[in-house]
Amino acid sequence: MRKLFELQPANQNRIGPDAVDEAGRYFELKSTTRDRVSTARDVGLEHLKKWRERNWIFGRGYYEGNTFRFDQTYFLSPVQLEPWFGMIEAKLTKDDALFGRVLHVLDTNGFASEECDRVQRAFRRGVLLNDPKITWGYIRIHGTEICCNHSSALRKLLEDAN
Repeated sequence: MRKLFELQPANQNRIGPDAVDEAGRYFELKSTTRDRVSTARDVGLEHLKKWRERNWIFGRGYYEGNTFRFDQTYFLSPVQLEPWFGMIEAKLTKDDALFGRVLHVLDTNGFASEECDRVQRAFRRGVLLNDPKITWGYIRIHGTEICCNHSSALRKLLEDAN
């Protein structure tokens, strides 16, 4: 996908953004052969914070031997993904009020602040989602399809967004 869109690797490992363009804009690149796209393991609020600062490119296709062929590619900006981000954030924070009540009980019953901090970290660490999927339907509805001249079409979309 980096080659198709003329993007460069953003790093030398699997941590961080998948690609960067000549203007320093970061991209998440996701491909699939199915009707949904995997995101990441152990997704928490830190993932959302990073993802909200990146552009996304999704590709769907098939394998021809060892080569992946794209049938469809879509661009989604952070704004276009915000409804999905909001849904994931709601799942991650749905127990925050309960956690607050438990911490208040601990605090008012003589637990040391260090103990309360440990419990709070354990709560936060325990609220992770395992690979929330983005459906291809969401991508088609909210995204912009790029079907030819991928690199120049992407730059045009980014230029028009600014």
